[in-house]
Amino acid sequence: MHATAPPTRRTWPWIVGAAILIGALIIAGAVYFGSQRGTATPTPDPTTPAATSTVTPSATPVDAEPNGCLGGDTRDAAMVLAAQQAAPHTTNGAVDFAASFVRWIQRFPYPSADDAAAVGGSAMASDSVMSDLPGYLSDQPDLSGGVVGPGVAYYMSTIPGVWNVESATDDRVEVSVGTAFVIDGALSPTLNSAITVVTVWEDGHWKIFDADGNRSPESLYSVGRPFTEGC
Repeated sequence: MHATAPPTRRTWPWIVGAAILIGALIIAGAVYFGSQRGTATPTPDPTTPAATSTVTPSATPVDAEPNGCLGGDTRDAAMVLAAQQAAPHTTNGAVDFAASFVRWIQRFPYPSADDAAAVGGSAMASDSVMSDLPGYLSDQPDLSGGVVGPGVAYYMSTIPGVWNVESATDDRVEVSVGTAFVIDGALSPTLNSAITVVTVWEDGHWKIFDADGNRSPESLYSVGRPFTEGC
């Protein structure tokens, strides 16, 4: 009996088959993931927030604190009338208008007859106790109350001035105005004045009804609020 060697196993077909199978798997995987990429939910692009409106609604007018210099720093009829035009229909508006009147009237030399007529014609109430303002001024021997000597020039300043509302309604405000004497151009550190002014709302503006010395300077300065600026 002849011994015969077992036939040699042919391995290359298996190698080729395995290579074909691996290639098929790779192709299948590529097709699958490619299809997934094609059907994936796209990431939304960043969106720009809608622009908000920059239009600011009309603000409610603020009733500013009295500054004691409404109308300007002069002491003539034009200043008083400018203050009257600018003063709002509020208590603080009445206070500032009253302060302008005090700065105008309490001084020496006194306002001229023309200035008095201009202020009297526009800034005085129809039933004011000072309706004849030129006549009222001509009858006043000393508006300083004896603080300043005869013939000495002076005026009043609201820079160290104060105010205190004694009573107020929508159309009538009684306010005491405290001012400091400026004598011969020098502001006095100790001499003050207090005048209580009654203003009424008439014809669309604040007007002067009365002015009198109802408070002492000491009493007023102990309770009064300072003006925010003064002149």
